[in-house]
Amino acid sequence: MRPDMHKVIVERPRWNPGPRKNGRGANVPDELLPKFEGIKRPHRHRKGQTDLLGPLKRWLRAQVSRPWNDIYSEACAVIKPDSVMRAHVKTHLLELVERHTFMHDGKVCVLDIGYPGRGIVPIEERRYVWTMFFVHPETDLLQVIPQISRRVWRTREPQTPVTVRWLKKNIALQKIRGLWFECHFEVVPVDVSFTKVRPWYYPPAKSRRSYDEALEHIVSSGALNRHDARNFLCTLKRQLSKRELRRFGLRNAPIPHSV
Repeated sequence: MRPDMHKVIVERPRWNPGPRKNGRGANVPDELLPKFEGIKRPHRHRKGQTDLLGPLKRWLRAQVSRPWNDIYSEACAVIKPDSVMRAHVKTHLLELVERHTFMHDGKVCVLDIGYPGRGIVPIEERRYVWTMFFVHPETDLLQVIPQISRRVWRTREPQTPVTVRWLKKNIALQKIRGLWFECHFEVVPVDVSFTKVRPWYYPPAKSRRSYDEALEHIVSSGALNRHDARNFLCTLKRQLSKRELRRFGLRNAPIPHSV
């Protein structure tokens, strides 16, 4: 590790070079300088202290397959705890390496206690952390955590079953109690009472409630179906036939056998 690694990671060069140099008017003519200016104002924001972790990650990647104790000893010989900047670099070093690993069911696992905590999980399935390396619990060697693409993550995550498929502006296919129906909807304006949509109505109009055929119960305005930023009330439904199910590529849920 380079002796000035803490400067490479934490410090960055000065911003805005040029005659003014971000507020410093040493090379600016007197007629362009402000008449009144505070003492600290010309010296503000002259340097940026932003973490640049690329060099640290490349150094750790070059140490893969080496014992972690040797790597940490070499890093501590350079990152001495004599300043806040060096201690800050050491903090990032420990964040990038997962050291608390153990074997579980033949896999290298960690205890995920974050939010949401999932308990014991394999090291490659841990998400939303900065960790890129881990120490093997049996060999004590530094290893790289296999990176999983977002496409693979999406295939692993449980998919929300599709229960509504809109065909037209006011016609949709909706799955109700495991069966697919063709539902006809009417747009309900926000400022219009349900009495203008349905002739029968219960309870009184001031409660803004009406019966929804798809939901099969009386609903309020807040429980209506939302589509294209509008409220819809189902006024008619019809169960799909077998030919229509094959046409749209849908399947009804199997009926459980009674014991």
